[in-house]
Amino acid sequence: MCGSDTFHNCSEQSVDNFFEDLGKCNRIRKLNFDSRNDLAEIMRKLEPVIRNNNITHWSSDACDLGDAEANNLSNVFRDMKGLEELSITCDDDDEDDLNDGIMAGCIPSLAACTGMRKLALRDLNISTNSCTALSAVFPEMSALQRLDLCGNSIDHDCAEDLVNGLGDCEHLHRLDLRFNMNGDDGLEMLIQGLPASVDSLDLGWNEIALARQLPLLKFKVLYLSGNSLSPGGPRVITASLAEPECRLEELYLYDTPIGDEGAATLATSMPGNQRLTHVYLDENNITKTGLNAAFSAILCDTTSINATHGSNHTLQFLGSTYNLPSDVKMWLQLNSDQDKSRVAAKKILLTHRHLDMKPLFDRQLDLLPRVVTWLDRFAVSRLDLKLSSIHEFVRAMPMEVVEGMLGKNKGKKRRRSSSNHGRH
Repeated sequence: MCGSDTFHNCSEQSVDNFFEDLGKCNRIRKLNFDSRNDLAEIMRKLEPVIRNNNITHWSSDACDLGDAEANNLSNVFRDMKGLEELSITCDDDDEDDLNDGIMAGCIPSLAACTGMRKLALRDLNISTNSCTALSAVFPEMSALQRLDLCGNSIDHDCAEDLVNGLGDCEHLHRLDLRFNMNGDDGLEMLIQGLPASVDSLDLGWNEIALARQLPLLKFKVLYLSGNSLSPGGPRVITASLAEPECRLEELYLYDTPIGDEGAATLATSMPGNQRLTHVYLDENNITKTGLNAAFSAILCDTTSINATHGSNHTLQFLGSTYNLPSDVKMWLQLNSDQDKSRVAAKKILLTHRHLDMKPLFDRQLDLLPRVVTWLDRFAVSRLDLKLSSIHEFVRAMPMEVVEGMLGKNKGKKRRRSSSNHGRH
C-alpha cells in the first residue's frame, strides 16, 4: 500500500469491503506500507489478515508513526511469531516523532519474533533506553543475520548495550549504524564485542576520527565514509592492512578528507596485501597526480621483472574512474582477472619489451623449457620475445646447446632414403 491517497477515490464502504475480503485470505506473507499511510487506521482493519495469516515480512517506510501507532505495532508483533524480516522507517517530517522512551516500551514485543533474520529500525530516535531493551531481545533472535539501526542516536554507551545482547547471534553478518554518534570508543567496543560472524560494519557518517591505534582486522567490509578522520587516521588503517591476519576486502573512505598525503600513506600498505580489492576514495580532495604518485608503482613496479611480478595484483577499485590516471585505471582493470599468474604475466609483457634471461643462466639450460612454456602461455603473439629469449640462452652457452643436440643424435642410425635402395 503505497501513498497517502491509496484509498482517496474509494468510498468508505468499498474500503471496508476490501479489507473484509482481504481478511478471508490465508496465504498472505508480506505486508508493505509506504509514504505517509495512516497506519493506525489500516492496522485496525488488518487485524483479521494478521490473525489468519503467517506474516513473514513487514515493512513500513516513511509512514505516519507516533505514540499510538507504535503501541499498535507493538501489540501486533506479539502475535507475529513467524516474522522473519521487519523494517520500520519513521517519516522525517512527522510532527509526532517517536522518542527513545516510546521505542523502549515497544521493543520488548519483538521477543516473540524468534525467527527474525533481518531487522531494520531506522530514524526512530533510538538511544540508551531502546538499546537496553534491544539488548534484552537479541538473545531470542539467534537466527538474526542483518541489523540496521541507521539514523538514530546511538553512541558508545549504546554500542556497549548492543554488543552485550548480540553475543548469541552467531549468524549475524552485517551491522549498519550509519548516521549515528559513535566515535573511536564506540568503534573499539564494536571491534571487541561483536560476534565473530559479523564481517560487515557500516559506521558511515558517525564521529570516527581514528585518533589512536585500533585493530581494523575483524571485518571484511568496513564503511567509514563521511567521518572526519584525524591526520593520523590513514596511518591507523595502513597498520591494519599490513597485518597478515587483516580480513578487509572492501574499505569505504569517501568523504573523509584525507587528501593526497593520506592516499600516499594508504598505498604503502598495498604491496604485501592480497585481500583488499576495493577502496572507495571519492570526495577526498585527492588529485589525479596524487593518485598516480601513490598507486601507479604499487600496482605495477617497472624497475625490474621481479618487481613487476611482486606488485599488487589484488586491488581492483579506487573510486570513480573519471578521476583515475590512465595507467592506474589499466592496472586496476587487469587486477580484476582472478588468475593472478596471468595478471602478473600481462603486466610484465606490457612494461618489459625485452626479458633479461641472465639471472636464469646459473641453472644452465634446465630453465629454458620452462621459459618457452611460459612464453607459449602468456606471449602468444610475441614471436620476437620468444626468439630473443631463446637467443640469449644460445649466445650465453653455445657449446651446451651444440652438445645437447649431438647427444640427442648419438647412437642413432642414419636412415637411408628410398632413392638409395638397390644402388649397391
